[in-house]
Amino acid sequence: MPGVIRVPIDQELLLWTGWRYRPTDEDRGWDWWGIYLECRASPGRYECYAALALDDLQGLAVLDLEAKKTSAGDVITVDYLSTNPANRNLDRGLKHVGLALMAAAIARSRERRASGSLWLESLPGAAGFYESLGMVRQRRRSAEGNLMYLLEPGTAEQLLDEINAQGMVLI
Repeated sequence: MPGVIRVPIDQELLLWTGWRYRPTDEDRGWDWWGIYLECRASPGRYECYAALALDDLQGLAVLDLEAKKTSAGDVITVDYLSTNPANRNLDRGLKHVGLALMAAAIARSRERRASGSLWLESLPGAAGFYESLGMVRQRRRSAEGNLMYLLEPGTAEQLLDEINAQGMVLI
């Protein structure tokens, strides 16, 4: 399914208000409009990205571009990543939206001279997704109790190679 990932315009971001969350969706309380406005108020630090396909908003992500030092070197942080709840069922919805957003984050990390490395905190229900990408779970948890993950440079390159080989995302 053809789609695009880009910095959203206001009208595109507002499509988020049409997402239908289930009671068990851990990100249902995220206020994407407020998150987006915070990004716009901090140019050069935060960037918001939208995954758009089928004339609808399929996913959103926010990157913190301020380099963080880790054992793998400099990384950028994926502050938020969410897919449209309609895409979260195994038997329906678009697939690979989260993967496409992660690929864009890796590409942005490379552009920022962080070698594709990423850092993030995971909601409990998303931990399996990040582990399937080869991200390394860190020993400690965040202040909020979330699991923390690191995507190291070599794994980032491997992941992009696999994504490109399968033609899922064009970077």
